[in-house]
Amino acid sequence: MEKIKIKILLIEDKPGGSLFWEQILDELHDVESTFIHIEQLSDFSHMSENDAPDIILLDLSLPEGRLELFLSIYQMAPSIPIVVITETEDQKLAVQTALEGAQDCLVKRDIGSFLLGRSMRYAISRQKHLKQEKAVSNYDELTGLHNRRGFLTLAEQQIKIADQVNQSLLMIFADVDGLKTINDNLGHHWGDLALMEMAHVLREAFRETDSLARLSGDEFVALLICENGINEEFLIKRFQETLEQHNTYPERHFMLSASMGIARYDPRSPCSVAELMVNADAMMYQQKKPKKGIPNSLSPAKEPVSSILRQFLAETNNETVIRLILPLIRTCEWDEPLLSELCSWMTKGSPELKLNLLGLMENMNHPAGGPVLQTAIFDQSEEIAARAARAIGRIHFTPALKSLLQAAVIWETRAPDSEIFVTAVCQAMGDLAQPEGVSFLQDIVREIPLRQTKNHSLSVRLAAVKALSQLNEPDTWLFLENLAKDKNSPLQEPLQKLLHERHSA
Repeated sequence: MEKIKIKILLIEDKPGGSLFWEQILDELHDVESTFIHIEQLSDFSHMSENDAPDIILLDLSLPEGRLELFLSIYQMAPSIPIVVITETEDQKLAVQTALEGAQDCLVKRDIGSFLLGRSMRYAISRQKHLKQEKAVSNYDELTGLHNRRGFLTLAEQQIKIADQVNQSLLMIFADVDGLKTINDNLGHHWGDLALMEMAHVLREAFRETDSLARLSGDEFVALLICENGINEEFLIKRFQETLEQHNTYPERHFMLSASMGIARYDPRSPCSVAELMVNADAMMYQQKKPKKGIPNSLSPAKEPVSSILRQFLAETNNETVIRLILPLIRTCEWDEPLLSELCSWMTKGSPELKLNLLGLMENMNHPAGGPVLQTAIFDQSEEIAARAARAIGRIHFTPALKSLLQAAVIWETRAPDSEIFVTAVCQAMGDLAQPEGVSFLQDIVREIPLRQTKNHSLSVRLAAVKALSQLNEPDTWLFLENLAKDKNSPLQEPLQKLLHERHSA
């Protein structure tokens, strides 16, 4: 049987640890291996492309920082399959590394030549399959152009190059006019042909080196380098001439028409891919309106941007796209449909995206983001829910007060041993300073609660005391003064200090 050749990189910090692996590899009869052993991560980062291994064996025997080490290596070489090695069986680490991209996780004491050989072959095979699958997933099946995912990857790379060489780019947005009419009157087969023909128009109008894509439905996009006389006027003329030429073909069942918008990327005033797409789409929208009989004067400047962002949020399943357009969201008018889409993503998004949305709301520091935060307080993650509760208080979003009280009851049942969320609610109640929160706060402060299911810790009770003092109402101060009279209460000293500061002010 012909041997397969594998270049193996072992990463472990034990001097002389390679002897164990060399002995096992010598026993592999169907593998011809080239073995490299390094002990420091810096040695890996300095390896040249020619030295790149076929597979990495990563020994994670240290008790701390194991996942972080794996992530560092994976980020430097995401295309190389990694097999993680541990001293003892650690299911949590195995699951974590697998979710982050590891191909396998083996326990060192169980490793023999057969197990290692099989694991390496399978890992290399799976990585190859994933690479092929990823390549296919970047293309639109109907037109053969890049899809949204593939285009975003290319566009980000092209912008980085443009920044390095100080070269402008042009982004073209094209939208097929009347596609719904073609589908309704002639059938979806002819609608598909219209989309395929538009792809041909783009290929003929632009160069092979230009990045072309079908984003979704009837939307197409292209990104071009400004060189050899390429400018907006030239591109519009070239596109229209190619489109008209296609319409001269005999036996046509429909006339192909498209609206077009162009935005320029200038390295001296850099912007994200999403911002460039929004600008080009807004220009296309302005061209499309006269075709629909809509006067140009009806639409405020910010309205198309809000509409486009809302459409992105509604149609895409790619969280990378959502993260790219988050900086644009804070620049437009927040209408009810846009807020609805943001609340939807706060419900269905990944934890990472939810934290990104929370960061946006916190940075805006405006009540407009209140509905999104109100959605987040019912999240399954206590970290996200608590952070949203504190933000509701800071932006003074009083409509969420009732929801905060409801969520506090839910978290009391969901996580009875944790007080993270209830502490955040106390902080929010203090910032909101509304009388509706008084009975909730007083019940937390009491030694024996009237309605709560448990006695809270001293730190939570202190947070409730501080919140009550922020309401600055005579009844709340009277409540605190009565509590301060109890000499056996652990709250007596902080209460007396608080009351003294009030009387001295």
